[in-house]
Formats: sequence, structure tokens, C-alpha cells
Amino acid sequence: MSHRTSRLTAVALSALLAAGVAVGPAQAGSAGAGKTAVSSASSAQAPTRQQIVAKANEALTKPTKYKTSKNGSVRLSKPKRDNNYLGGRNLNEYNNYNGQAWCGYFAAAMWGKQGVPTKYPASQQWRTGLGKRFHAYNPRQLPQPGDVLVWSNRSDARFGHVGVVVAVKGRTVSTVEGNAGQGSDSVTRRSYDWKDTRNTGGPYLQGKNFRGFSTPR
Repeated sequence: MSHRTSRLTAVALSALLAAGVAVGPAQAGSAGAGKTAVSSASSAQAPTRQQIVAKANEALTKPTKYKTSKNGSVRLSKPKRDNNYLGGRNLNEYNNYNGQAWCGYFAAAMWGKQGVPTKYPASQQWRTGLGKRFHAYNPRQLPQPGDVLVWSNRSDARFGHVGVVVAVKGRTVSTVEGNAGQGSDSVTRRSYDWKDTRNTGGPYLQGKNFRGFSTPR
């Protein structure tokens, strides 16, 4: 390759990078060995912790689409205080009206579906599907806003619940959670003591054992 051709290739590569186009290893190699590929656009769009918290808090007060039957008409919720009731049938915009438990769907929506487990609707995937980003309960290690708390059911540990952390003050952890609250079918706000006061492994939920928390990145 001539010096002039090499210079033109480098200029073209710089233009691609400036435009935000992902560059693969082969393309990067043409401008010089050992160059690191540019991250994909989807990774760059992952929400910050502040954005996760803002979105979760907004979900408490935003009229949200839901149905009361599979073939029923779409309605808009009427949020009240720290509870946004979505009809009692697990049919809402978070789970695409499929009738399934939706705490995992809600958490994924708050994360913008970036960096979530492959099977994010299953609550325990937030514990088993994120590798080192899951942190087992440690009374000395508190989560941060934007993290997702994970519980397992005592009766069947394959199932459980998750909630999005929106604030940590002292040892009090506040969350916004889907598939909870009124009728067990609301977006609702909750607060937990980080101490293990009832031998459930940490923050208490009736009938559940606390497992830990997962981080967005």
C-alpha cells in the first residue's frame, strides 16, 4: 500500500469514528495493528444510574397502559401517591399484555433493556444471569441507586421478586418495584432496612429470602 493510500484510509477511518460508526477489528487493523474496536452504539446508549432512577420515579406518577382482560380495550392508569395500579390482571405495557408476572419486565424497562439478563422476565435470572454484576447479600455492602434487588420465594427458590433501587440513605434502601403494591399489580415505592432483622438474608419481604443485588454495568 502506498503512503498516499494509507493516509486516505486513516482519514476515512477517522471520519467513521467521528460519526459514531462502530468499527470492527478488520477495519481498525487497516489503520494500524493493535487498535481497539469502537464500542457498539447499543452499549453507548445504556442509561446512567441517574437516568434509571428518574425513569423509575416517573413510572410511579405516569398514566400507564393496561388491560383488564386479554382481549379488552387499553386503559390508562390513574396513579395515586406512591402507587400506580395497573388493573390486577398482569396485562400492561411493561410485559406487552402477556399476563405474566412482570417485576423483571419492569426492571428491564428501567435499565432500557441494556445489560439485562438474557431471560430478564424470570426474577432469578437477575441473580444467576449477570455473572460478577450480581453481589450476594453482605450487611456491610449496600447497593447504589439504579441497582436491582433480588429475592427468592421460600416455597420455591426458582421464583421470586426484583425491585429497582432509587435511593440509599444511611441503612435504608428505597425502591420502585413493578408487580407489587395494590393488588400485587402496581408500580409502587417501598423502603427496606438493610439489616437482616428476620433471618431472611437481608431486606424483608413476606415469604421470601433476600439474595443480593445486581448492578447495571
